Amino acid sequence: MRLTIKGKNGTIPDAIKIHAEKKVNKLERYFHAPPVANLEEYLERGQHVLELTLEGDGVFLRSEERCSDLHAAVDKVVEKMERQVKRFKTRKRHDHQRPGLIKEAVADRSAGSSDSDNTDDDGAYMPRIVRRKRFPMKPMPAEEAALQMELVDHSFFLFHNEETGDVNVLYRRRNGDYGLIEPER
Repeated sequence: MRLTIKGKNGTIPDAIKIHAEKKVNKLERYFHAPPVANLEEYLERGQHVLELTLEGDGVFLRSEERCSDLHAAVDKVVEKMERQVKRFKTRKRHDHQRPGLIKEAVADRSAGSSDSDNTDDDGAYMPRIVRRKRFPMKPMPAEEAALQMELVDHSFFLFHNEETGDVNVLYRRRNGDYGLIEPER
């Protein structure tokens, strides 16, 4: 596994790097080809914030953890990522065995199925689409999209970027700043 470790506010101690490498490398067993992992650390309000991203087998996963102890933050962020990887692999295996499973689940939900939990017969978590919405998108710059997002008081905003011609997503980050998701060309 290729692991990149970065510290935004300074260097990360070697002992933490070794611990992180050991923990993150355990996730490799869930992938066919060695995944690429990035671990980024920064301080926010006196706490260490760790963001772990993992890309492999055609999927991009992200987990984040906040803790005052950097060593514990590494443990927690890797545990959270392992749960996500297991859930993804379980869902992927079930989808492969029973194609159309998500479509069936959506059809069942819209038909008024009485199931109140989000699990299939095998106990795997299944996401639910509970609402669909259509709206006109006029081309606008990202700054105007940010103003529109504030007006509707949402945490994200889908818009047609007039500068690039692509559909973009603007979102509010936990620290109050904004992020912009753009399609890769």
